[in-house]
Amino acid sequence: MSTEVVCLEISQIDAASETLAHAFNNDPTFRYFTPEQEQARINAIKLLAKTALRYSQPYNHVYTTTNELKGVAVWIPPGEYPLNDLRLVQLGLYALPFKLRLSRIRQLISLFLTIEKHHKQDLSQPHWYLFMLGVSPTYQSQGIGSLLLQPILNQADRERLPCYLETSTEGGVRFYQRLGFEVVRIGSLPEANLKFWTMMRSPQQEK
Repeated sequence: MSTEVVCLEISQIDAASETLAHAFNNDPTFRYFTPEQEQARINAIKLLAKTALRYSQPYNHVYTTTNELKGVAVWIPPGEYPLNDLRLVQLGLYALPFKLRLSRIRQLISLFLTIEKHHKQDLSQPHWYLFMLGVSPTYQSQGIGSLLLQPILNQADRERLPCYLETSTEGGVRFYQRLGFEVVRIGSLPEANLKFWTMMRSPQQEK
């Protein structure tokens, strides 16, 4: 049975946040800021994912797979960035600090502000922003991530608009480079030995 990409339904947000939580369970940034105990870490990531999904779903550019949620791609459309921080808080982000390592909250805020500053500097024109992309560990390395991104990558090409994202792993950099993204800058949180990359994809010419 072939895998097809569809827009996420509101009724699927809980299941999608669970998928994203497991997808990011081993991400170095999430592991640093969330509890060591695995279930507590997954619960924290799930809350963040659910907030991102609830924020993004009204734009109708959150994508998943038919039948089984193998992965989720969350896009913010042109003209809707910067994100509305107050709306994020109202949708559930207010509870996140209580699920994180409290001693590292200040570092997290600093990292978030740095990434947001870079985003604004890197790309001020209208663009598509990949808010989150995660694939269930069961289905990783099977082309699901690339498949989930195709609807917006194709639309961005037609509209002649760039796409933008951040990633926190070298594997993520290589994955996105295969899809036409290029590294804009490399940032770090030295005291935590964490790195992040901002990446941009210019509109691709039709083959």
